[in-house]
Amino acid sequence: MGEQIPGASINVTEKEEKPGTKAESTNTESGAEGPDNAKDASPDEVEIPPTLLGYFGEDRASPSAFFKVLRKNEVKRFRPADQEAAARLMLSKDPEAERLWSLMGQASPPEPVDAWVWGAAQSRLKEQLGEAFDPQDHDAGRIFKSVLREISTGLGSEKKEDKRRAENFLRIAICWLVEKRSLKTWQVAEQLPLVLFKDLKAATRVAQRAVQRGRLGELRLAAAMAALGEHMVKVAEEEQSRERNISNDLRHRLDDANRKIESLRTELDDTKRSISERDTAIAKLEQTLAAERHHWGHDLTETKAEQKVLLGERLGPLLADAIDALEIDPPAPGTALRRVKAALSVINEAKE
Repeated sequence: MGEQIPGASINVTEKEEKPGTKAESTNTESGAEGPDNAKDASPDEVEIPPTLLGYFGEDRASPSAFFKVLRKNEVKRFRPADQEAAARLMLSKDPEAERLWSLMGQASPPEPVDAWVWGAAQSRLKEQLGEAFDPQDHDAGRIFKSVLREISTGLGSEKKEDKRRAENFLRIAICWLVEKRSLKTWQVAEQLPLVLFKDLKAATRVAQRAVQRGRLGELRLAAAMAALGEHMVKVAEEEQSRERNISNDLRHRLDDANRKIESLRTELDDTKRSISERDTAIAKLEQTLAAERHHWGHDLTETKAEQKVLLGERLGPLLADAIDALEIDPPAPGTALRRVKAALSVINEAKE
């Protein structure tokens, strides 16, 4: 389920936290707040049944004591009836989700707790946040932003109960999103300051106090966040550099494409002009051809008429006389020859 999240309460006020407060404990070794703390039995000595109902029904039961009982009784899964009863009991016995978070914040919970707690956390988040928490959405960053918007008022509330409830549900949401939607640490670090601090100066003072006078754990956390921030900046710079290179490459390609387009447009204009000139020439040729066809048709008609006159009126009689001269008895070949010669003479005249 991941490493235990340090701190059982988010406190970002300017006041210094004192050792032993809830801001420094996950309730693994101390009892829950309330009048039951005055009883003699310590949380680890309280006897409870190995059920969810037993844990949420006994305010003094710590997660460590509950885990010990579960392991002792070799519990593998919680019964459905126990889960349903615990869900109803949590609304009245754990309205601030303090005890639910105590279970989620443990590093190595027993198998039945790990199998149950994620579904229970999802249900509590849905009950508390409504439409602001959409478990069907697979964008962890979008869900986290929606959750922050919903609980930002509670985080800044003057009422301790409201503020503690908002803080607990914030941690439950972060834990669930990291486990079930792979929410990245940098996404949390990027969004939380906007909600937890009024301005950059307030965040700087808290960080400076942790580095200057904080305990070793706080110093380690500050160093880790600084390293994360530096990594985020480095990644962002590398990404920006890649995008700049891509942008420059695309700009060069775009310039080349624009030049090529301009060249193609010039070629297209030239081609259009050439086509227009050819179309004009073709139109003229068609007009000339039509005129020639008309002229040729007139000449052909005259030629046919002349041929008709030549053959019918001039050659026909001469050839007919030649044939008659050859067919008479006795034949007159001399006359036939003269008529043939005359016909040849007419033909020669027609050629000229």
